[in-house]
Amino acid sequence: MRRHVPIVLAALLALVATGLLAYQWLGQPTTLRVAVGPSGSEDARLVAAVAQSLTRTHEDVRLRPVATSGVAESAGAAEHGKADLAVVRSDVGIPANTQTVAILHRDAVLLLATDPALSAVPDLRGKRIGIVRNPAGNVRLLAHILEHYEVPPDAVTTIPLGDGHEAGKALREGRVDAVMVVSPLTGRTAGEVMASITKGDGTSAGGTPTFIPIGEAAVLARRWPALESVEVARGTFGGTPPRPTETVTTVGVSHRLVAQAHLPDSAVSELTRLLFVNRPGLAVEVPLANQIEAPDTSKSASLPVHPGAQAYYEGEVESFFERYGDWFYLLVMSISILGSAAATLVSRAANRSRARDMALLRQLLAIVRASRDVEDELALADLERQADEILAAALDRAGAGAIDNAGVAAFTLGLDQARRAIAERRAVLLERQAHGSDRGGLDRGTDPVSAAAE
Repeated sequence: MRRHVPIVLAALLALVATGLLAYQWLGQPTTLRVAVGPSGSEDARLVAAVAQSLTRTHEDVRLRPVATSGVAESAGAAEHGKADLAVVRSDVGIPANTQTVAILHRDAVLLLATDPALSAVPDLRGKRIGIVRNPAGNVRLLAHILEHYEVPPDAVTTIPLGDGHEAGKALREGRVDAVMVVSPLTGRTAGEVMASITKGDGTSAGGTPTFIPIGEAAVLARRWPALESVEVARGTFGGTPPRPTETVTTVGVSHRLVAQAHLPDSAVSELTRLLFVNRPGLAVEVPLANQIEAPDTSKSASLPVHPGAQAYYEGEVESFFERYGDWFYLLVMSISILGSAAATLVSRAANRSRARDMALLRQLLAIVRASRDVEDELALADLERQADEILAAALDRAGAGAIDNAGVAAFTLGLDQARRAIAERRAVLLERQAHGSDRGGLDRGTDPVSAAAE
């Protein structure tokens, strides 16, 4: 039995080590790479704030930003597996292998001019249009808008502009006839453009912006599902008179956080939960965080939602035990099987040990029985030697812990009986030998012939 104790202990230690490794593995935070750009943009600042918040509070899900040149490169990084998540724009091309986690913000297309004669999209024919940020994506978007109004793309000249201040200055100085801004209505870029147009600077005076509406925005949205209809409410940008002076309809796009479709639902569910739980705190640092919202989770939605995010939105997130219940069940089953196997080994070892003990006790009983019929000292000495060997074997087993107290008592009683039987038989043999010697002497003393002969 003692030989099997190390095996059982090794098995138990292996099981405990496996459990600890599993616990440590489950307890490690999941770090997800998120492609976002360009550096310094509002999206990059928002993702950086989220990543810092998750690290600071030691959450189970962490983010590692991967800087890109813009939404197009971010989408490519997700499509080619270089990022687990990406911040993309709905009209630039969402990778087919990704699904929406959340809408970070919605952007409105603002067509602005300072010439009141430019009051409709067809009026832009033959004009110079400044494109603020993301030239490639915004030029394609402008082409869709112009196409709807039957204005050929080559009928306008597009000029890339850096930021909102440059756009306002170019418009004031007459280098462009209109500017196109794609930005959240409360975002930094839209605010910069509006301030630069109205306030001016030391080289040129400010002007009054004219909002060019896109009245058929709902039709455009049906034609291109990546677009949506947006209303710019009267006075959105403040001022007296208010800017705009009346509600303007335009098209919009959404900036979405998308995840690889193969990402575990549990990780995406937890990330989605943390986005909305931390949103108020994030908004203090990055006001754009206030615009984080849930996407359309209906089955008819044009852009699919990740199952993990959908589970959070619909309140069907699995608990820890629901998620890992099967693993716990298998672990309990493994412990039960291992325990049964260990008990079987111990039982078999105990049975073999008891069998060896019984064999030794039977040998002692055989010595007791054999000693009653021994007729010479040599045979009796051999039985005594056998008893000594049994004693030595019993002492070895007792020293190894293979014999318990009851077994030691049984061996002690058996050895006492064997020694007593041998001693009694030896006394009988000595007595017989003594009587035989006396009778021989008497016989010799009463025989005259023998005496004479002697």
